Amino acid sequence: MGEPRDSNRQRAALEAALRAALDGAGLEPQTRFAALVAGISGFDGGTSAVPDLADRAERVKIAHDTAIAHEGALDGAAGIVVIAGTGSVALGNAEPGGRFVRGGGWGYFFGDEGGAIWIARNALRLAMLREDRGEAGALAARAYTFYGTNSLRAIQHAFAHGEISRPALAAFASDVLALATEGDGDAERVRDAAATELAQLSALVDRGLRPAPARLVSYAGGLFRDGAFTDVFANMLADALPHADLVAPAHDPALGALALARKLGAA
Repeated sequence: MGEPRDSNRQRAALEAALRAALDGAGLEPQTRFAALVAGISGFDGGTSAVPDLADRAERVKIAHDTAIAHEGALDGAAGIVVIAGTGSVALGNAEPGGRFVRGGGWGYFFGDEGGAIWIARNALRLAMLREDRGEAGALAARAYTFYGTNSLRAIQHAFAHGEISRPALAAFASDVLALATEGDGDAERVRDAAATELAQLSALVDRGLRPAPARLVSYAGGLFRDGAFTDVFANMLADALPHADLVAPAHDPALGALALARKLGAA
């Protein structure tokens, strides 16, 4: 985050993951893989630095992390997967192995509507508007507890000066969703707006695919660990994409990467 394109951060993270995998399998640290698939957040071929992993596997494929989420959630079937974690993005295809259409994933500054940073930012913005109007609200009280302060101004300044990181900002989304489940109206509005953005993102990707009488849709990412949020998303998706057939993810992205690696090795 905020590092140059030639940063070794991605290589170091992948090396750590490979060491953990080899250790878990009881294999020697220098064991070469037959095939290796790595899904990297924000990766785009031609505009992103590609970690050189040729020394670790016979065949290597670097992909956007949506590709492994799609493979895992839909177990190789065609359809759309919406990913909502710190940010938001959707990926879909009309037939297995077919052309992918992607929507969103533009980062917290330009987009990522419905993601955790978007939820946290909009919740805090609503709390700040209430303060400007001289009104009290549960969102401000929850933010005080979460960030260990009694001032929204202090929270704003801490983020502006890098004392609250983007992951720390995103983490507040869990409290917003919990407050929505407790029945706070402001938090409910933020949650429902986020779910609507994600449903509309699904519909946007659907428009780029070959028409189908029914479209398989699934999801991945930390926000969907909240059951109430997932239920609201299901309702919003039914409105935005009436021919969607929403299914729970079959596997997590890590198993999606494994499935793609097996296909790569067999190719």
